[in-house]
Amino acid sequence: MVDGYPVRDKIEYIIAFINEFGKRFGLTDSQAYRYLNTYGAIKNIDKHYGALHTQDFRGNVEDVATYCRRMGGQL
Repeated sequence: MVDGYPVRDKIEYIIAFINEFGKRFGLTDSQAYRYLNTYGAIKNIDKHYGALHTQDFRGNVEDVATYCRRMGGQL
């Protein structure tokens, strides 16, 4: 357990998130991971997992894309 959540659940969510982010922006999973990691989104998703995993996935993808743009991303 990490932060009160099973590690496996957090990992599965982050992997699914990377996949959905990649689909939304036409990236491979590897490209999506590198982009999200470069702009600090993976750490942010991990940190806020408690709230994120209860919300709409598509909305979260758009919110994280906005976060990445604020951090210098171009997607």
